[in-house]
Parts: sequence; structure tokens; C-alpha cells
Amino acid sequence: MDAASPQLEHGYTRVANELLEAIVKYPFNATELKIVLIIIRKTYGWKKKKAVISHGAIAAEAKTGIRYVKRTMKSLIQDKVILKEKQGFLNVFGLNKDYKSWRLWKSPVDSGQ
Repeated sequence: MDAASPQLEHGYTRVANELLEAIVKYPFNATELKIVLIIIRKTYGWKKKKAVISHGAIAAEAKTGIRYVKRTMKSLIQDKVILKEKQGFLNVFGLNKDYKSWRLWKSPVDSGQ
């Protein structure tokens, strides 16, 4: 088996250090983290802020079931980690760069509770 040899000239994903540090500190479970990283790869990896991505494509890359992906993504959208838009029948996803608005980091005072 040949050794891996990733090269920048074969593509890379540019992410601000501040955002990457916020992702590392946020209490994601393994599947949530995979989904966030897949969305980053499918958007920032192509120099876009958002992209049409199917739940099936995310499930295939995350190596998990589509129903679990849909449920997990719904939670990430409610937590304001992922942004979702509809374009007809298509889902357009992106990462919410305003990590301070992500739900688990908001205190009860911030959310008006």
C-alpha cells in the first residue's frame, strides 16, 4: 500500500483560525462534527459561502444513515450552526460564521429565558 501524500496543489480548504478554534471548542458529537466539516469542505473548499448539498451526499461521506443525518442537521440548524435555504426542491447549506450565536454558547440571559 502506498503512503498518503496530500499536496496543497491538489486542493485545500481555507478556514479562519478563529472559526476553526470555535468548532474545536464547541461540544459537537462525532456525527455533528463530521457534518460541519463536510459542509465546510463542500462550501469553503470550493470558495463558496453556501452550496447545494443533498442529505444523501452528506450521509455517504459521513458513512451514516440518511435519517440520522436529517435529524442531526435539523438540530444543527435549530442551534444556528448551519444555515439552510430552499431553492425550489434543493437544499442550500452553509456554516454560520457567527459562532457566538450558536445556541449552546448563548446563556439564558442572552436568549431572554
